[in-house]
Amino acid sequence: MIKAISLDIDGTITYIDRRISIEALKAIRLAEELGVPVMLVTGNSVPFAEAAAVFIGTSGPVIAEDGGALSLRSEGTMRKRIFLTDMDEEWILWSELKKRHPEAELSYSTMERKAGLVLRRTVPVEAVRDVIAELGLNLIAVDSGFAIHVKKPWINKGTGIEKACEILGISPREVAHVGDGENDLDAFRVVGYRVAVGQAPESLKKEADYVTKKTYGAGGAEGILHVLKKSGYLGESDADPLGNP
Repeated sequence: MIKAISLDIDGTITYIDRRISIEALKAIRLAEELGVPVMLVTGNSVPFAEAAAVFIGTSGPVIAEDGGALSLRSEGTMRKRIFLTDMDEEWILWSELKKRHPEAELSYSTMERKAGLVLRRTVPVEAVRDVIAELGLNLIAVDSGFAIHVKKPWINKGTGIEKACEILGISPREVAHVGDGENDLDAFRVVGYRVAVGQAPESLKKEADYVTKKTYGAGGAEGILHVLKKSGYLGESDADPLGNP
């Protein structure tokens, strides 16, 4: 039985230009109204993810920085943050990478981060991996399609979901995850049901239980509705539960 839904943000509940999809927003709020908590699981920084959760209206834990950071509801409007790692080796990598590749750029959100670096795609991910290997650092570099995420090998969306489920008192196998990037593969490995959005790479689609026909935010909305119907929260005959004209 699915008891929670975890969602990637960029490309999964947004349009290609990162604007939030109205269809996805409606689907998320429907899930919450039906008693299914939604967890945002993103490579974005904690402040960004926390703000998104407030405006979107999700009640589940926020899993940010590719699983390296969690934000939990506390008393009133307060939130508790948990970081699962530090950034010692990441800064060593950045110093050397910038020397070799002056065109390398950090994401604007880097100074907010405590669980990994995010690089703009001004250098190929292979160049980042080469420097990691040459320095013998215990890091990995993952291209999400939007940016390059540099982090410890054990930090991933699956790790974050497992920690969040421990706090919620449920099993990761009772979670359905909807995503569109290779960094969602780790989430797929721990959850009970896997949905890949239409434009996802083949590596993700082949591990999915369901691949949406639509892409980007419309695909994310389709995935959420599919999970709600398959889990019995909605009837299969509910043709348009989002109330679109």
